[in-house]
Amino acid sequence: MSVTVLSVESAWIPGVLADLRARHGKVRYYLSAGRPLWLKEDGPADLTTALLRCHDEREARLRAEVRAVREWLAEGGERAVVVELVGAPTHDDVRFLQECRMRLMRGEAQSVTVLRHIPGAVPAEGDEILAMLRLAGGSVPENEFRAWQAVHGWDDSLVHAVTSTRDGLRTCATPVARPLPITPELAAEVVTTSSAPLSTAALLTDPVLALKAFTAGAAAEAAGQGRVLSRYAGNLYRRALRSDDIPHGTAASAYLAALVADRRRVSGALAGLILDQAAKWDVEPARQAMLAYSLGQLLAKDPDPAERSSAARCFARARELDVPATQVAASFNGAALALYRDRDFDGAVTSMRTALKLLEGHDTVADQQVQLLTNLAKLRRGTPEAMGLYRQAWGIADDVANATYVASDLVRVLLDAGEETEAEAVATRLLDLFDRAADTNQASEKVVSAVCFRLADRRLTAGATTEAARWYLAAVSRMRRGAPDVVDAVLRNLGEQPEALLRERAAHAVVAEDLLALRGLLAGAA
Repeated sequence: MSVTVLSVESAWIPGVLADLRARHGKVRYYLSAGRPLWLKEDGPADLTTALLRCHDEREARLRAEVRAVREWLAEGGERAVVVELVGAPTHDDVRFLQECRMRLMRGEAQSVTVLRHIPGAVPAEGDEILAMLRLAGGSVPENEFRAWQAVHGWDDSLVHAVTSTRDGLRTCATPVARPLPITPELAAEVVTTSSAPLSTAALLTDPVLALKAFTAGAAAEAAGQGRVLSRYAGNLYRRALRSDDIPHGTAASAYLAALVADRRRVSGALAGLILDQAAKWDVEPARQAMLAYSLGQLLAKDPDPAERSSAARCFARARELDVPATQVAASFNGAALALYRDRDFDGAVTSMRTALKLLEGHDTVADQQVQLLTNLAKLRRGTPEAMGLYRQAWGIADDVANATYVASDLVRVLLDAGEETEAEAVATRLLDLFDRAADTNQASEKVVSAVCFRLADRRLTAGATTEAARWYLAAVSRMRRGAPDVVDAVLRNLGEQPEALLRERAAHAVVAEDLLALRGLLAGAA
């Protein structure tokens, strides 16, 4: 297993890629020319839903692609993930590479290779071609590019000088830093023939075309990138005011949703204005409820008590509209968070119990129930009821995501109560859920490690070094991020050098070095 970063003159990249394919046999290839590696296209989406959920959707799509890589690697044999970077790497590129690296099977003949272009000269006559490629997100299918060429009459020699082809995709022959002739006319031509980023669709003057360009994937791509979402939706709304081709409520709802999606914090005053505008603009009740809930979530997490007080009004407004019982329960749970942070513990308990009552009889709400029961147990800490609530939550937990939510607290209170056998049984089941899960993330990995370390420390304190080593090994063998210093601390605690932990230490050192190399891509791009 290895990570290799190669900086190669642009003209040699196709040959190096062909050599890698011949050498490794099975290669999973990605071209990064400006868009996230993990982005998968889809059709038109409901604007409000896609915008309000764009951050979660972004994370879900990244994890889905990493999971696909992991499953591909698990098929065995010599395999390589190859990523070609045209231009400076982005945070998306590096994060994807790091996540893939952490899922390489240790000891197998597998690798990650990053091919970086050393820029070369390209003729200025090709700037129109390069502008259209940039508007398309860095690459387009070959047949679409040939259609562009036929319309614009680009000479084959010019095309060859400024572009290159990979697996049926046309991209830039070399990174280009100079300004390019970006115009609304070129943007419209790109959008009508291929999928384009929202930053491209925002240049369009035709509101109908701008609306058609919108997808859930495009929203996920733009999430967190400045004010791309609100600029796009704002332009769409202003154009809708001048045209009867887009329903006013649709454009208005998207604009308000984008204002929410682009923010990590919002004031109570602004939240009230957004909800009042939603009602004034005749936004559909279900979408108004989504806006109210999303605003309540932001306000409930605000560090300012004055702002948190506005969360309750948003959640109450969401409950007043026609929404399913599970969404009403989620609003009560969100309100409980705001009440808890304001130290109104009785109010938080009442809100959580109301939410749990609403969920009775629903078969597909394990995540909500586990979260509510665990949070309620935290509020009832020190009472006889708390242990029962933790155990009830653990009994409902049916996958690694909701199991990790309750496991750490449950193991802690069980150990405090002297119930070591039950605590180890909880940890054993948690490890089984983690190992069988198709998709795990950093949060679940941290919980699993914390639970195992807690049990290991308890065994070490009791003088049971062999049992402590077993739990330490269970923790470090499931830490995928490369932490040799953590294993060093474990070995110092044990005072001996178990062979299995030494092997893990060597594996963690390799992963740590590879992750540093990948992180260095960004430093090199600065």
